[in-house]
Amino acid sequence: MNDLTGLNDQHDDVIETSFSSIRPVANGTEAGKVSDFLLSEHCFDDQRFTPGETEQLQWLPIRSLQEKHVFCWFEAEAGEIISAIIFMENEHRSGGYRLEYFGVHRNYRHRKLGYKLLQAMFQFCKSRKGRYVETFTCDLPEYASARQLFKRNDFQFMCHLPDYYYAGEGKLVYMKMLDG
Repeated sequence: MNDLTGLNDQHDDVIETSFSSIRPVANGTEAGKVSDFLLSEHCFDDQRFTPGETEQLQWLPIRSLQEKHVFCWFEAEAGEIISAIIFMENEHRSGGYRLEYFGVHRNYRHRKLGYKLLQAMFQFCKSRKGRYVETFTCDLPEYASARQLFKRNDFQFMCHLPDYYYAGEGKLVYMKMLDG
């Protein structure tokens, strides 16, 4: 069992999960390693980040240490980050969560690490009376595996925002209701 709430004073409730290898960032060094991993060529197939994405990937892991509604978890093997997830309770604080980013090292794909991250997040959100998780991805072919993962985990497609990230690169919005 593992405490996935974050190891700082602002994450004061303890959540036990069955995903013992997933852990929250505990300090600035770990936050920096997660950020470096998410921005590396080992994580996302599409390396054309928008300026805002780069900024978020640099700062959200640090924010998870400072803000009680932001969560950044990761898995490591031999001291190297192999998967990570960043999510947050939305601004209304009424049981809605938003999955911002998750990534699996390309050498560790097809081992259900993405599934494991999502299941741990769902378990955590439900334990906090979460009602739903919203997320998004890009409509380019490079993001087909993310779309498939969302579908396999019962996310419902909500809408398509064409030309959202760049001209010719749209945003797909998904939502999963959390039952019980």
